[in-house]
Amino acid sequence: MEKIGVILREGQRRRELELFSKFFEVERYYLPKDLPEVIENPSEFLKLPQKVPELIISFANHPDINLEAIRQVSQKGGKLLIISGGSKAGSYKQLKAEGEKLGMKVIWEEVCCTTPKVGEHEFFKYFGAPEFEVKIEGDRIKDVRVIRSAFCGASYFVAEMLKGSKIDEAPWKAGYYAQIFPCTASTGPKGGIHKAGNAHKKAIERAIQGHKP
Repeated sequence: MEKIGVILREGQRRRELELFSKFFEVERYYLPKDLPEVIENPSEFLKLPQKVPELIISFANHPDINLEAIRQVSQKGGKLLIISGGSKAGSYKQLKAEGEKLGMKVIWEEVCCTTPKVGEHEFFKYFGAPEFEVKIEGDRIKDVRVIRSAFCGASYFVAEMLKGSKIDEAPWKAGYYAQIFPCTASTGPKGGIHKAGNAHKKAIERAIQGHKP
């Protein structure tokens, strides 16, 4: 089973870890739950092992830690760092520039539902921007299969809830169910939660359009 690495705060991201572990061997690199707002020496908090997997995901939600993660991952064999958390995780331009300087690919996403496929790593076969396959009977969705899921598992929840829905109602229902799933994305009129909903809505639309009787 292929390895991936995950940087996270103590006691958080249990759903993601459980889901990742179904497909990969997961190395976990824990940080304290509470971190100072500004960290002058982030290596005191983040101490990665001498060798890390090719793909690392950071749920650190801290710009100083994520900059340090890029440095350590690049030195220890990693090639791709996915940084989740949007603005809380740090400046995309700064993080991307640091990665480019050190010869490593950095993906920065506000919500995991919009994570693009990068390269041929097996991780993207199972996780990232959602993808579904549907079975249709008459004017209703008989079944929904998750091909690729958001990191948090919201896509599996959406798939289950859509069974039996009318075809013309399924896309907006997918967006609704994605937003009521316990998501860590920001809320409010401009919150990332709406991006999560829209990603699932469009994924179901594509599945319906691509349906083969």
